[in-house]
Amino acid sequence: MKRRDNGHTFEGSVEDLHRAVAVQYDNLSGLFEQLWGEHMHCGYWDLDDPGVPREVAARRMTIELIGFGDLPRGARVLDSGCGLGASAIMLAQVLDCFVDGITLSADQVRRATEKAGAAGVSDRTRFRVRDAAATDYADGTFDVVWSVESFDVMPDKRAYLAECARVLKPGGTLVVATWCSRAGTLTPREVRVLRRLYRDFAISHVIPLEQCEKLCAELELTNVDSADWTEHMRATWKTSAEMVKPFIHNPAALLNLVHTKGFRTLSFLSAMARMNQAFERNTLRYGVLRATKPT
Repeated sequence: MKRRDNGHTFEGSVEDLHRAVAVQYDNLSGLFEQLWGEHMHCGYWDLDDPGVPREVAARRMTIELIGFGDLPRGARVLDSGCGLGASAIMLAQVLDCFVDGITLSADQVRRATEKAGAAGVSDRTRFRVRDAAATDYADGTFDVVWSVESFDVMPDKRAYLAECARVLKPGGTLVVATWCSRAGTLTPREVRVLRRLYRDFAISHVIPLEQCEKLCAELELTNVDSADWTEHMRATWKTSAEMVKPFIHNPAALLNLVHTKGFRTLSFLSAMARMNQAFERNTLRYGVLRATKPT
């Protein structure tokens, strides 16, 4: 008998996934920045002040995550899935950290390097094209591994966390912010929604936050702690769904985007409303996690 799809597994080939991720970010990073600002991740809003601009909330998310992870000054940090380098640059500026950023996108490496130069932190940042699940760093290289919205891209999540733990120094800290699914058994409809979002956003799959904690424990990471920040980031997708409407309802602008950025642009923009609905209906959640490598 065929096993029922629970929505928490990777389907497809790693090579195809990596290709889709690289193509998406090589082609669409400029559009992401236009819509969201250089912090290409969810924002953090106070519950009584949802009117804060998205780019301000995105910067706030980084500050909140620094506090949650209790990051030390002057740390050597691996930014695992660095995007356009905004978090790495902030870590270098705010905490005098030395940051290596890795991504599958050559265009993101180029632009992150340029942005770090403009921000005056080229001496404390380096960006390279690397697979975050199989890096070339020596064991125990970093004080901190910083993973923001990269975990959901990883097809083998246990192997990814094991790689993060390997490159951490004893006593080092892993900090993760990620899309998650709600706890419990998903309905067939929820699974279908997630599978479509996986395709549209070029991600592997999501799992419940509790399962992330369990994987950390299996890898003998200690001081594992997590928090659900869904309520603080909901406005990310509400505002995103509104921001893409001018493109969706303007055929000429949409055609130009598809012509210049590729057909994936259409599925990505149209998926914003579905992503918002998935969070509104609590099929998707947003979690943060920290853990320590034993000494």
